[in-house]
Amino acid sequence: MAKRITIIGGGPAGYVAAIRAAQLGGKVTLIEKDALGGVCTNRGCIPTKTYYHYAEILHDLGAAIKDKIFAGEISHDWMRMLRKKDMIVKRLVKGIEYLMKSNEIRVVEGIGKIAGKSSVEVAGGGGSENIEHDELLIATGSVPRELPIDGWSGSGIWDSTDALNAESLPESLIIIGGGVIGCEFAHIFATFGCKVTIVEVMDSILPGFDPDVVELVTKILAKENIAIRTGVAIEKIERTAYGVIAHAGDEKFEAAEIMGAVGRTPTPPEGLEEIEVETDRGHIIIDDNLVAAKNIYTAGDVCGDPYLAHWASTMGEIAVENMFGAGKKIQRHAIPGATFTAIEVGTVGLTEPEAKEKLGEIKVGMFPYQASGRAKTASAADGFAKVIADKNGVVVGIHIAGRGASEMLATAGFAVSHRKTLDHWRETIVAHPTFGEILRESALDALGEALHK
Repeated sequence: MAKRITIIGGGPAGYVAAIRAAQLGGKVTLIEKDALGGVCTNRGCIPTKTYYHYAEILHDLGAAIKDKIFAGEISHDWMRMLRKKDMIVKRLVKGIEYLMKSNEIRVVEGIGKIAGKSSVEVAGGGGSENIEHDELLIATGSVPRELPIDGWSGSGIWDSTDALNAESLPESLIIIGGGVIGCEFAHIFATFGCKVTIVEVMDSILPGFDPDVVELVTKILAKENIAIRTGVAIEKIERTAYGVIAHAGDEKFEAAEIMGAVGRTPTPPEGLEEIEVETDRGHIIIDDNLVAAKNIYTAGDVCGDPYLAHWASTMGEIAVENMFGAGKKIQRHAIPGATFTAIEVGTVGLTEPEAKEKLGEIKVGMFPYQASGRAKTASAADGFAKVIADKNGVVVGIHIAGRGASEMLATAGFAVSHRKTLDHWRETIVAHPTFGEILRESALDALGEALHK
């Protein structure tokens, strides 16, 4: 008899896990209260990258006009871009629905509540249903975080979903939070003509990123006329007839709209007490095999930081493979992250300060985009790649800021994940002219052998 597997949540963790479970011979039921694909497909990664794509086109056209290669004025249609985003999302959701059907996965629409150690109750528009299982995967995701600030509730403050669905471009925008989400939206709105101010409580934007990356991104955002205020805590928000005012001590920020971008909060399902699952500040506690309790696995945002779609999918795959006895453990040392702001950022592994603290003696190599022929042909000379290795030359971190950074992450992630060395980079032939040469040159620089620096 096929193993009965129930999955609560159809986001990047849940739907990928469902497919893998079906491939392994499981009888899979997937419960989702909204559209398949979760936040990433419907309200996150995909929609924002649609806007980012057109922002990059506008940037490149501006550079070509500055070089007097193209001439004329550029205009844009915000609503057409919004409809394009919706069309892409709709097609991708349809694609996921097809994958469920082709893998013979039963999809149940509704809210899943844990009713016992071997059953889930689903409440939806068609009534309620009790689903029995042998193994359960909880992948219920997260929602935008709110802060206990006077006026946050009731002031009409945007979250990321509101910003993506705005039917017109505001004249000005305050973004509370200078992390990945805040910086990405700041770039998008500023590119299309909105006056943006980022207010971040920490001492710099992009907390936790390598300092060299933070320095460059801050500089490039400033070039886009984005005002950045760090070390400032918003204490009160009030809506006026003309817009919104955010108060921080004696200082105040005024704009047409305001957006909160202060991270995400896990959303575990109801009924956890029925299965003796432990939580900590909202997220479910798991071991390295993704086990939360006997025959109960957890994957994705509901496990807490990092809130990344690809990490969620990886966790989902490993969880269901472990249901079939694989005994795999999650590896956190090589989780890549891509940030699409005024300058693209790709990062994996330890930052330079982290490597120094953890390893002591390290080797660091950097190579600038401005020394790359390919970068110059693309009018993308801002940026660098940075490779960090231990004293034996084993690569422990790679950080890239510049055009194509996210695409180079596949190579960078492979190197860090499989503990490749600087010598491996030396022995690798990289095609010319490509952005990938920047990565190899930075590894050579860590050996003191960069050829074009």
